Amino acid sequence: MAIVWCCVVGCIVADAAWLPNSRLSFAPSNWISLLQGIGGCVLAGAFFTIAFSRVSGDARRPAVVLRRALAATELMWRTALPIGALLTAGVSLSYLATAADLPLQDAVLARIDRALGFDWPRFLDLTNASPVLATALVRVYETIGEVAKLVIVWLALTRRGERIAELLAVLSLSAVGLCIGTCLSPAAGAFAYYDPAPQLFGNFAASGEMWPFARTFAMLRDGSLSVIDLSALQGVVSFPSFHTMLGVMTVYALRETRWLMIPVLLLNGTMIVSTLPVGGHHLADVLAGAGLTFAAIALVRRMARNQAIG
Repeated sequence: MAIVWCCVVGCIVADAAWLPNSRLSFAPSNWISLLQGIGGCVLAGAFFTIAFSRVSGDARRPAVVLRRALAATELMWRTALPIGALLTAGVSLSYLATAADLPLQDAVLARIDRALGFDWPRFLDLTNASPVLATALVRVYETIGEVAKLVIVWLALTRRGERIAELLAVLSLSAVGLCIGTCLSPAAGAFAYYDPAPQLFGNFAASGEMWPFARTFAMLRDGSLSVIDLSALQGVVSFPSFHTMLGVMTVYALRETRWLMIPVLLLNGTMIVSTLPVGGHHLADVLAGAGLTFAAIALVRRMARNQAIG
């Protein structure tokens, strides 16, 4: 958890240092939301403290069941705290990086794709050819948040606090890598670079608006969006792919539960494929997201081994 909170504090410090020197401002309503969140956390902590004190040492069956339920709920609460802080600070940092209006690197990413033999417009056309496939990919793309919640709830219910801490550490390091990546290689995405004709994604568009994050991305870069409103934050990072990051780390977190890991692996594998047409990502975005997550996993495992030896 030291890794997690160091990453959170690092993002907050970066936000605090960058914000006064950017063209963005922090919405006044954000402070109310933050104070409400902190107040809720304090009340929840007080509730768990009191509840545990009331049932501790009680060997009766209802008390034992209640203690287990409280332990799982408290673990989920402890998990939600750093995730909320990390997403708030990390997404704010991505807004600042996008608003800096640095030169886009989509042409470089497209060249990497071509060097790997991947043709994004052709892939979009092929997947769009089947209405059933296009609809399925859109639906699968939208499952990433629910799958992440499922994994956290499962780990909490099975009282695997170490696995949750490991997942949070990998998430935190990956998020920092994502922020660095979007600063070094800002990109609008393959959809903006290739500007495909409507007939190439008609079946995808039938399921809803395509690539909605592009509007926020463009408004940040041209200055028409100048306020960071925590109640309306959207993901604006194309490189690397955050969907891919979450897909890899949630499968890894379930490695000791094969019966659950295998279906999640199949679902997340399909979801990662869907990031190309549905998420409008270059293949290079996906590979970078996977590579950063594997690097974060390796670093966390190495630090855990060193801690065990020490």
